[in-house]
Amino acid sequence: MFTLKKMLPKSIFFRFLLILITPVIASQLVVSIIFSEKYTQVALGVISRQMVGEATAITKLLDMHLDPKYVDVVAKSMKLNVEVISDTKLDKTGISKSHKAYRILRRAFVKRGYDKYYINALNDNMEVCVPSDNGNDVYKISFPRRNLYMKVIPVVLGSGILSAILLLAISLVFLKNQIRPIKKLAKAAAEFGSGIDNDTYKPEGAKEIRTAGTAFCEMKKSVKELMDSRMRILAGISHDLRTPLTKMKLQLSLMQESNEIDWLMNDVDMMIKMTESFTIHAAEQNMEIFVRRNLMSFLKEVTNDYFSGDFNVQIQGEKTIEISMKYISLKRAFGNIISNAKKYAKNLYIKFDVVDDCLTVIFEDDGPGIGENISKDLFAPFVSENTARTHEIDTGVGLGLSIARDAIIAHGGFISSQNSKDYGGALFKIEFPHSSVLFQLED
Repeated sequence: MFTLKKMLPKSIFFRFLLILITPVIASQLVVSIIFSEKYTQVALGVISRQMVGEATAITKLLDMHLDPKYVDVVAKSMKLNVEVISDTKLDKTGISKSHKAYRILRRAFVKRGYDKYYINALNDNMEVCVPSDNGNDVYKISFPRRNLYMKVIPVVLGSGILSAILLLAISLVFLKNQIRPIKKLAKAAAEFGSGIDNDTYKPEGAKEIRTAGTAFCEMKKSVKELMDSRMRILAGISHDLRTPLTKMKLQLSLMQESNEIDWLMNDVDMMIKMTESFTIHAAEQNMEIFVRRNLMSFLKEVTNDYFSGDFNVQIQGEKTIEISMKYISLKRAFGNIISNAKKYAKNLYIKFDVVDDCLTVIFEDDGPGIGENISKDLFAPFVSENTARTHEIDTGVGLGLSIARDAIIAHGGFISSQNSKDYGGALFKIEFPHSSVLFQLED
């Protein structure tokens, strides 16, 4: 059962096609078998009895010793050839070739009372040999072989097959028209899940498909409103916090210096960075559109800002891969990962390739790696990585990897982290499922 399930088609078009073709083929086979079997039995029986009757009539005329010319004229009117082999006995009996038509002919001879006969079906004309009444002669009667060939069966079966093919071709056209709205709905859902706001989709097709399409449009509208509302609220909070934080920083700068004042100043600076970072991130998410870029060129452009004497970046991958992206958002995401590596490592290795219909981008560095105590919460907001990498003071605010994850998810991708087995540092793996929206290979 499991093997049969694996063999079944996966797409809805081919499943509908299988549902459509299977009963047609089955019905055609049943009708063909029943028709050919029954018609063959009946028609060949009638033809065989007629042929045996003609042969019997000729042999009776010969046994009556009528004029051979007269018998020959009668035989030719029946499209038969008659030959009398004198002073010969029938040395063979039965049939030379086992075939349904010849077996029916043999049964017709038996029912006529012939004990001895021989049917030779190996020549162009079928020859039937029967002994004369006196037993001294053998009558050889030749029938055209086409007498046992019925044109009705191939005509009926051929017309049935052709009509079935024609009707299936017409059904395929209607089937494609019914499946097209489902494909459009699936494409619109995939694009929306990948962060692409495409308003060109309109519900169409059968009633059930239109209902599903309308429900999707309503859901899409509600999700967009919810996301926009949440982003506006958070962006507004971040914007409003900047004024009191700036006042606090000014007041602290006017106070007498002390360790407590320095700690408070650092905390205020960090909060200002958080609000500014989130405000920028919110603006990028709302304003950007997708553009198509070459992935190799894009990575080189992103890494150019991070090259320095003590930090090296190596990029490996196919130069023809292109990706549809929100340029600033994805550049910020990749930049946060590269910047994170630059803090703790001297070398960063970037590899990308298409594996199992999935675009994979891997960032590996030779730093101290990711600690077990923080690996689960690494992409959570405001979680700093310095406790895992080193014990130095981290100048970040813990939003970099969280923003990177959100940007990658908005592109329909996934990001995961672990320690690199080859270089000993951190490894970030980004996967974009195969889709024409996300990337494509040029020929």
